[in-house]
Amino acid sequence: MSLGLAIFLGILQGLTEFFPVSSSGHLALFGSWFGVHSEDMTFEILVHLATLAAIMVYFRKDWVQLIKIFLGRERGDFPPHILPYLVFSMVPAGLVGIFLKDHIQWIKNETFWVGACLIVTGVTLLFGLRVKREGVPMEKLDWLLVVAMGLAQACAVLPGISRSGSTIMCALFLGLHKQAAARFSFLMAVPVIGGAGVLTLKDLLEQEGTLSTDMLAAYGAGFMAALFSGFFALAFMMRLLEGRRFFYFGFYCIPLGILAMTL
Repeated sequence: MSLGLAIFLGILQGLTEFFPVSSSGHLALFGSWFGVHSEDMTFEILVHLATLAAIMVYFRKDWVQLIKIFLGRERGDFPPHILPYLVFSMVPAGLVGIFLKDHIQWIKNETFWVGACLIVTGVTLLFGLRVKREGVPMEKLDWLLVVAMGLAQACAVLPGISRSGSTIMCALFLGLHKQAAARFSFLMAVPVIGGAGVLTLKDLLEQEGTLSTDMLAAYGAGFMAALFSGFFALAFMMRLLEGRRFFYFGFYCIPLGILAMTL
């Protein structure tokens, strides 16, 4: 992998992880088009860890508050059962990732099905234009919302189904406020992204071979590109949620999906 390509794919990962357009779908498509295949697991791990770091930094106040809740201090604007909510939210996606990993890997290599999933994401986002209500705040988060968002996150294991798009849209349809939906969506992403990295790391350690100096430089550049672009994308998307522009990403996903299905 060249340095320029690593930076490009790192920026692609950082932007698409937080915009509702499916980072796994984009990496699968552009990886196929540019000849970077899913077997390059080192790069996949690094760019996912970079976006994980972006979430941790951007929502640092929420993580501090969660630590205070764990220590039995003030709750802030979180609901009473926020810690069990976060733990449970990762279960559906974790089970899908463990038991259906080979099937998901097969879909990554089939651009037709990645494109079909992108179209599903696009249509779901456009339905959001019909959501009129403001929604309830974070304090009103309940088990129904958590279960539904957990199942939506499990569906987003499929490349082309946006994790942020599916979980946020699910919460909006069930009456949660947009900002609250986004906050919980990205908080619940941390164990899932981290778990996916652990699973991929396990497979990587079973492989033989060493990395050259050029490859290390490319991977480092890709990590930094994903980190900075991810933080920018996350901050920008939280601003988009203040209006209705978030849903317009549907007009991007549908044409891209059609293109992927036809190439």
